[in-house]
Amino acid sequence: MDQAYEYVESDIEEGITFKKVAYFFKKGWLRMIIYAAVIALLTTAVALPIKSFYKSEPIATTTIEYIYNGIETGLAPDGSILNTDHIISTTVLSDAVAEANLGEVITDISALRAKMRVDGVDTDEYVALVQAAADGDADAINTLRNYKMYPTSFNIIISHPGDLGLSDEQAEQLLNKVVQCYYGDFQKRYTVTDMFATDTFTLSQNKDVEFVDINDIYSIELNAVKTFLDDLITQNPKFISYVNNTSFSQLSSELNLLMNNYARINAYVLSNNIWRNKAAAQSSLIASKEVCEINIAALETYIASLKDQLSKILPNTSTSDGNGSHTVTVTYPAEYYEYQKKLNEADLQMRDYDLQLANIEARLAKVTDTTATDSAYIEAAATQLAATEKSTTELVKKINATVEDYYKTAFIATSVRQVRMPIVTRKSVGFNVLVVYACAVIIGLVTAGIVTAVKIFKANSVRAKRSDEEPTKDDESK
Repeated sequence: MDQAYEYVESDIEEGITFKKVAYFFKKGWLRMIIYAAVIALLTTAVALPIKSFYKSEPIATTTIEYIYNGIETGLAPDGSILNTDHIISTTVLSDAVAEANLGEVITDISALRAKMRVDGVDTDEYVALVQAAADGDADAINTLRNYKMYPTSFNIIISHPGDLGLSDEQAEQLLNKVVQCYYGDFQKRYTVTDMFATDTFTLSQNKDVEFVDINDIYSIELNAVKTFLDDLITQNPKFISYVNNTSFSQLSSELNLLMNNYARINAYVLSNNIWRNKAAAQSSLIASKEVCEINIAALETYIASLKDQLSKILPNTSTSDGNGSHTVTVTYPAEYYEYQKKLNEADLQMRDYDLQLANIEARLAKVTDTTATDSAYIEAAATQLAATEKSTTELVKKINATVEDYYKTAFIATSVRQVRMPIVTRKSVGFNVLVVYACAVIIGLVTAGIVTAVKIFKANSVRAKRSDEEPTKDDESK
């Protein structure tokens, strides 16, 4: 290699010139080739074994997807945090091994469990954000800073199935059985059974409870059932249970008829001033009125404080101009909407308290005299109420059976599904060898260039110093 690096110009030239660039490549081209080749060889010695090592992991994989409301925020159907470890629990794996007839091959379930894992699949939204951020999208970059991805699809993986004595076909068969057994586990874990109690509607024969109080108790219970049915109608309006040959809409209509019957019985009781014990009823109503008024006063104070908090939260106003238009955007911080939600809930509670107070006052107006109610009226009211209670119990049992059938069939079937059949492959490392080689060559060229530039600089410095010293020696000789 040429070691002479003196660069001499007849005239002093400032800056980078073509002559300097040509001289630089003349002195450094061989070094650049050698450095690039050496680093490429080192890259081969490091990168290829890594690539080969990762490829050496055979994996059996299948994919399942959850498709119910809440999974997009990482929640299970019951509102708890989804635990994907349940997919490969020892119970699920034991059942899967038995159903796949692999008991003679897989004798240690814990060993199988140690070879398995569940990996979340990146969502399309996350992949798009990452790609946009890589392309320089500022909004995507800002979004990713606080972005939390909740996968809706998951890969179920058996690593090195051959180490467990499984052939490729057996590994694929086992994964199919794991998914099927997980369906059963999912159903048991999240199926709703005996949603509503059926022994509640038996108060008609309790002589210590007034008819109006029974109506209030039943109204609360039946309103909860109605709300639940309305939600199910929204989720799956076309569902028909073949257990009872009915739909949620039909059940809701039957429930409305029952609630109307209770309202009719309550109107009969009030219009005929029917009380089992007027003195006790009057005392109870007076106490209930006092409690209701205290609750209303406390709620009014709470509502006033919420309104005060809302008034202190100022909006964020931003303006933008584009396409010849002027746009003003007004936004509120998250706490504003939290307080607004609390205020709405408080207003609804106040409405209930007002209705409750009105009912109490109406009943107090009926129970002013202490004359005992005719027993015939009491018996008639009890008889009507008992007949309606019997119908209510039958309907609630029917609703429970229909809800259980829904969770066992439609809900489970539409909440989790297998979206990719099992396949045995080899896991590859996530880098491109060509890109690695390109980076290595660039590093070699840059390094060689730096070394060449330093050597030229040092050679020129020595030459310049020698030039400065030579005149001095001539003067001394004279």
